[in-house]
Amino acid sequence: MRLTPERSPVGRRLARLRVSVSHCVKPRGKPAREGGIVVGDVHADQVRTWLCPTPNDRDRFMEMQPRLRAARVATIASALIIAAVMLPRVEWPVIAVAVVTVAIVLIGGGDLERRRRPELWVFFSAVVNLQVLVAVGVVLTGGPRTPLVCMVAVPVAMVATRFSRRGLIVGAPASALVVLAATLGVDPGYVVAHPESVVVPLALVVCIALYMDPLLSSDVRHRANSTLDELTGLLNRRSLEPRLAEVSQQAAMTGQPVSLVAGDLDHFKLVNDQWGHSVGDLVLSQAADAMRRCLRTFELLYRIGGEEFLLVLPGAGEHDALTIAESLRAAVEEADPGGLRVTCSFGVATSHGADVAIEPLLKASDTALYAAKRAGRNRVELFNPRLSAAA
Repeated sequence: MRLTPERSPVGRRLARLRVSVSHCVKPRGKPAREGGIVVGDVHADQVRTWLCPTPNDRDRFMEMQPRLRAARVATIASALIIAAVMLPRVEWPVIAVAVVTVAIVLIGGGDLERRRRPELWVFFSAVVNLQVLVAVGVVLTGGPRTPLVCMVAVPVAMVATRFSRRGLIVGAPASALVVLAATLGVDPGYVVAHPESVVVPLALVVCIALYMDPLLSSDVRHRANSTLDELTGLLNRRSLEPRLAEVSQQAAMTGQPVSLVAGDLDHFKLVNDQWGHSVGDLVLSQAADAMRRCLRTFELLYRIGGEEFLLVLPGAGEHDALTIAESLRAAVEEADPGGLRVTCSFGVATSHGADVAIEPLLKASDTALYAAKRAGRNRVELFNPRLSAAA
């Protein structure tokens, strides 16, 4: 019986993926918004920073923004209540600090889809500025004599809920230094006579950091376990489906092309049959590692099942996608994964701008992959509409 793309193992998996993605893709038109964030942010996977060094870190940061809306509202309300309570005993500079604090919290959490590095924008515009403004408020209201100094601990919780552990490592010591500067630096004599004025806020900062650290680590670990393939370390199907929905919206918003590269290890069943599944697992792991080393950080490779892979290339046209696919093919061939002569075939499909439709694009990449298999394997084929008619 002649295999068609839909009847092949790769075709069946991609067909199931197309069905899953069809529920994720938003209608075309204006970019879809979820909680105030544009789905399909152009820059979300193109720039890595020390705060979000991995795709999981960036995804966590963007996902937490709408979830923290209630916390931002509570922070604003708290600042206004504190200013109202202290109004009879303070002068206008303190009120100005409260107003600026509210503005910073509002600005720091908004319009992130237009930011090239949204996590740095939030960190410096909201977290760092909030620490500085709280310190100014503490100094204006009496330094170590004011209970406002305990509010310096708030940014510690802010960094832990948004960023990777690196944000907490930087944010907690920074808050401790702010406490010391706003108390000991303002009135060291009062601090010596009343050590609790600095010990209590410092203890609050330390305790919040210590409690938030394992919570943050647990959240990051569970996210990694749910989106990473355990054997290869590549992203898995669960993380692919929403990503495909995003790039579709991204292309509609920017008019840029989107390319998919479907890959499949050649004769992999023979490897398992002849050498066993332990060697097969080693081949998969080393082949994935060889391909991953060829890619830049924003070129995301997914294992979609068995020996099948999918590379998502937003912004890449046919020429670039073919070049990248060829580099992956050569990398696998040269790596001899598992000590065996293993090769990989690839199919490339590209669409542009508002014409990007994920289901047809997945089918096109699978058709091109099937054509590479029929043409002798260990090669790259670009999708041609005539391939569908010949299948």
